[in-house]
Amino acid sequence: MTTSLVINVFLGIVAILVSFISYYYYIKTVIDEAAADAINDAEKLDKSGAEKLAIATDSVYALVPKILRSVLPKSLVHNLVQSAFDKIESYAKQQKEKEDKEIK
Repeated sequence: MTTSLVINVFLGIVAILVSFISYYYYIKTVIDEAAADAINDAEKLDKSGAEKLAIATDSVYALVPKILRSVLPKSLVHNLVQSAFDKIESYAKQQKEKEDKEIK
């Protein structure tokens, strides 16, 4: 093999890997945004917290392309939805504390 052939094969493999990695992060970003929307939709329902989390997880997992379901299992989507809920809850508590301080 010549050096140029080895370099071309190596660059081809690197390009494919970069494409997969960038697609993974693109899908992860879409899932994060969908998680926030799914949580808002689930909050409108008259269900318990665990049921709302399950509904939100299922709706977000439905958006994951089938080819990526082995890379993004349902347990990971569940953790992403839980993380999004925790962030929303933390922000709401901060705003409430801020309002309470302003009232005093």
